[in-house]
Amino acid sequence: MVPASSPTTFMGSPAVAGSADSEPLPVVIIGAGPAGLALAFELRRRGVNFLLLEKGASAGDSWAKMPRQMNLASPWQANFLPGTDPGLHRKNSEMSRSDYLDYLLNYARRSDLPIRTHTKVQSVSKMADGEFLLQTSSGPLSVQAVVNATGYFANPFVPNIPGMTDSTIPRLHFADYSDPDTLRSLAGKPNSLVLIVGKRLSAGQLMVELYQAGFHLAVSHRSPIQYGPGPVMWWLFFRIFPQLERLKLALNGSRASGPDVRMAGGTAMKLIKSGRVPTFPVISRFEGNAVLFADNQRLQPDVVLFATGFRPALGHLASLNVSTLPENGTPRLRDLESVSVSGLYFLGLDRGRNFQSRFIRGIRNDARFLAERLEKKFLPAKRT
Repeated sequence: MVPASSPTTFMGSPAVAGSADSEPLPVVIIGAGPAGLALAFELRRRGVNFLLLEKGASAGDSWAKMPRQMNLASPWQANFLPGTDPGLHRKNSEMSRSDYLDYLLNYARRSDLPIRTHTKVQSVSKMADGEFLLQTSSGPLSVQAVVNATGYFANPFVPNIPGMTDSTIPRLHFADYSDPDTLRSLAGKPNSLVLIVGKRLSAGQLMVELYQAGFHLAVSHRSPIQYGPGPVMWWLFFRIFPQLERLKLALNGSRASGPDVRMAGGTAMKLIKSGRVPTFPVISRFEGNAVLFADNQRLQPDVVLFATGFRPALGHLASLNVSTLPENGTPRLRDLESVSVSGLYFLGLDRGRNFQSRFIRGIRNDARFLAERLEKKFLPAKRT
């Protein structure tokens, strides 16, 4: 048995090419979540040689770390990966996080994908000959093309609030939350006061779960809270929105606007509208064991829980000076390739090709598109 700390090839045959003393691999994919797995499947069936690197213990490792009670906010018909029978589950099934994680693990195993686990990419540099050199926790790799499929979950965003680092109030981001016991342990007492920072879907989900678990709650938000549909309308919307999105893309192409992810109506809205969960404006600063809001109100929460979203996980690409959008750090792309670093591709990021590119339903299409590009690049004879 290989020790858990050692790099292994999770599925498929170990790749020899790409090591420091061998020919460079054509393609390395960084990240074995849905985006990396979808592209790996598309490359495998086209005969393009590649290696998939995953810093965690298995494919879908980020899904293993998400909140335990989380369900996917879209139906099975929007979330299956290429090569899967769409009838594997009912098309409108609402899958749990753990069920989807099992699906990803089985998908990687059935597809016999070459995944090297326990392998963190520490840095990527581009050499004078145009090839890339990856420094990883299991040794260097030389490759001709890099596909970054690390997504967002590894890079939670927390706003820089004056006094926060000196405050005695425990703080947690949604990315590190697993269940209510996480907060009880952090606060050191049951039924503590939790201040949730955020106003969208995740903030509402956390609020409902924690309220039902007996916590006292408050919410801080920068701009007015807007609510999505309630339970009845959500039941209908959940079933038809994939078709609505396809129509929107058919009519408007890449210019089509994406969904406005709002706090769910129903229980979350009732808690706030009734005053059972009070709301406050944006935090202006932390002061010891209290927070001061923009309207000068003060609150002494036992825990501050940030549901403030994520930014692209790109720290390992720092030496490449990838051109990004200043407002959110998203790489500037043309046909999923960096506009500033040729041979560097991205999959699973917002508006890679259209508004669906961040979501699994769009990743399916983008993976096929990118695989076709890489096939033309590395197997030109096959295309003629």
